[in-house]
Amino acid sequence: MGKMKSVALDVLENDQNEWEQEQRALLLSQGHTSEEVEEIIQEMINEYHYEMAMDHGDWEQPHEN
Repeated sequence: MGKMKSVALDVLENDQNEWEQEQRALLLSQGHTSEEVEEIIQEMINEYHYEMAMDHGDWEQPHEN
């Protein structure tokens, strides 16, 4: 099972790298500077992680008493 998890993580990392390269190329072609591109991509990644946490219950809501 450990080998399958390792393979799955490798595939996921490859997909993420491809997505990031595509986004970087698209943003640069739209005239954004390298600094702006890095900031935009980081914001997109943060938003994705937030949405995944909300969808999968990893985000803790304060308990009401």
